[in-house]
Amino acid sequence: MAVAAVADALVGVIAWSLAAMWLSIAVLLFRREPDVLDIALLTIGVLMLGIALHVTYHTVLVGGCGQTLGKMLLGVAVVRRDGAPAGYGRALLRCVGGGLCLLTLGIGQLPVLWSHERRGLADLVAGTRPVSYPLPPGERAG
Repeated sequence: MAVAAVADALVGVIAWSLAAMWLSIAVLLFRREPDVLDIALLTIGVLMLGIALHVTYHTVLVGGCGQTLGKMLLGVAVVRRDGAPAGYGRALLRCVGGGLCLLTLGIGQLPVLWSHERRGLADLVAGTRPVSYPLPPGERAG
């Protein structure tokens, strides 16, 4: 799963860098000599843009097809506990749970080590679980 997270982070950093660059260029076109307040607002805007892109990426992809691009590379999908598709609401909750893991400096990921279903805090909050894809024989696909 760490490889999937790194692949997703790479996609996110590329998208965020491009968007931040264009936002910065737009500000500089309108403000030839930005002052300290302009720079502070631009910095806050770039940080909020990163959060918005992250939440959108994970919510849309996990909610729509059960996988982010990194999970697709590894053959992992996210489903509800009963095996049904996660949906957008649970994908958003899972993203919020990931934010909680970040706030606990990764401690929220510890349940993955002893959980039979490999569920971390994000999955516990959302009622989801990761599964290998394609599913093993006898596993419900949804």
